[in-house]
Amino acid sequence: MKKAYLEALEAHRPDIRRKWELLLRAAPPTTPLGNPDTLVYLMDETIEQLFSLFRSKSAHAWLTRHPPTARLIGNGCHCRLNPLINYFIAGQAAVAFVAQAVPRSKHHLDDVAATGCVDELMTTFRFLAHREINAFCEVCHYPPATPRAAGNGSGGKPVCPLPWQRTASA
Repeated sequence: MKKAYLEALEAHRPDIRRKWELLLRAAPPTTPLGNPDTLVYLMDETIEQLFSLFRSKSAHAWLTRHPPTARLIGNGCHCRLNPLINYFIAGQAAVAFVAQAVPRSKHHLDDVAATGCVDELMTTFRFLAHREINAFCEVCHYPPATPRAAGNGSGGKPVCPLPWQRTASA
């Protein structure tokens, strides 16, 4: 990531957050934990983590050698109820939109270099998304083997198996 591009993009953090919130609120939440009113509180910290990954030489070197294998966010979540999936999908779109809209006059890079920076930014964002989604899935431990199992045997919409869900309906 070129330092000039990163600095220009950092100046657009409020734009990323605004676009992200707008996109997040447009998608229906998958569970009560996926309520946009709750998830918006994670955005500033997630954006900070994204930029800190570029400041960390070890994280950058590791990521260069081990890019995320999946380009799609949330592929590893078997039940698809992880509230962070929609959160990071919306975030990825917001970051991509704002990153491509940074004026050349702010970073002074040619198109090839700027495109390389956007590609690296998106790879890093997907790494962050996969890390956080997988951490949540480790807590859940809900790996249905079939679509019927995802619906808890009913063949309907999957129900989140976390303990708060069971006590709330009991």
